[in-house]
Amino acid sequence: MSRANDREIVSLQYNSDKNLHARQALHRGFSTNKYGWENWVFDQYIFNPNDKVIEFGCGNGSIWAHNKNKLPKNIEIILTDLSEGMLKTSKNNLSGVNQIVNYCTMDIQNIEYENNSFDCVIANHMLYHVPNRDLAISEIARILKPEGTFYATTNSTYSLAGLKDLVRNFDSRLDYASFSVAKEFGLENGIEQLSKHFDSVEKAVYEDSLHITEAKPLADYVLSLEGHVNIHDIMTENKIKDFHEYLEEMILRDGSIDIPKCSGIFICKRPKK
Repeated sequence: MSRANDREIVSLQYNSDKNLHARQALHRGFSTNKYGWENWVFDQYIFNPNDKVIEFGCGNGSIWAHNKNKLPKNIEIILTDLSEGMLKTSKNNLSGVNQIVNYCTMDIQNIEYENNSFDCVIANHMLYHVPNRDLAISEIARILKPEGTFYATTNSTYSLAGLKDLVRNFDSRLDYASFSVAKEFGLENGIEQLSKHFDSVEKAVYEDSLHITEAKPLADYVLSLEGHVNIHDIMTENKIKDFHEYLEEMILRDGSIDIPKCSGIFICKRPKK
């Protein structure tokens, strides 16, 4: 078990959408690909009339919220998460979206639905947090109909490498450089894991980068990694102030902080029964 899928750490990290929101805010505010991650991911989904859809680890429901006006009227969506706080936020963000018929806490490793129940299963940026990922993927294949599709997003192992260097140069005691969710399940190793349970696995990549011109959103992003990174051990109030000044000096000197990033989606069909 790693810090990426330690249940205690993950529970602390996602008991509300505070940390997730801080990270989303940086990407939304400073991404160079202006089409938008939420729009691009939704474009990959193919929904047919009367489809039954379930998402695991729905978080604050941002992809649905950004695309609620594009949803077909005749599909049924169930949103699940381990965090009741996330589900509450998601429900608030998606008030009035009639296609979402239920919000419930559920463990992807032990799915409480019968075989062949769903036309579409979604797991966005969450499989790397699952302790027994192989069991989770087998459960997804089990509940999917034979003609169903599983969509799973994640990051490249090389995404935001520049941010890790930036944090390490500020204080080498911060262990952000050694933390990587994508090493658990990323664009480079996801096909191998998914192919055990699906006969067809395709990958699509969303190219992007960050052009950051404000210090606070970047500082908030780094501080949001509490638990995954030893933030509380190092970042005292004075140290946080120093970190803000460190970032502001870089932006003043160079005009911006530019960091490459890369994420994508796996589209999986023909589940192995």
